[in-house]
Amino acid sequence: MKKKSLFLSLLTIMMVAIMSVSFGACTDSDDDNSSGSSIVGTWVDDTRTIVFGSDGSYNMTDKSFPSITQYRRGTYSYNPNQNLLVINVVAVAGQNGAYQDTYIVQTLNASTLVLLSTDGDVGYYTRK
Repeated sequence: MKKKSLFLSLLTIMMVAIMSVSFGACTDSDDDNSSGSSIVGTWVDDTRTIVFGSDGSYNMTDKSFPSITQYRRGTYSYNPNQNLLVINVVAVAGQNGAYQDTYIVQTLNASTLVLLSTDGDVGYYTRK
């Protein structure tokens, strides 16, 4: 009888230990995306600097034309479950009107952001 009781006690301890490790390894499924990286921050390529604020603000500086710097401001929303980024530009220096751009986020990790626009252009950015 003592052997059976000892065996059950050891089995119970092992099960509790296994369950503790298993449940402790679970992660929160509400992360910004599967890689754990956030789109919030400053991203740069050769001519553009984009800032995605934690408050949903969007600011972009574009120096792709010689002697001309373009500024765009607005808001953004990012759905990591669908890899969908929507930018609402509300102010463009030298232009009238607001517009919306939609992108598929192909890559988002700690150092790289790759955006595919609806017209097929691909933007490669690194975190600054």
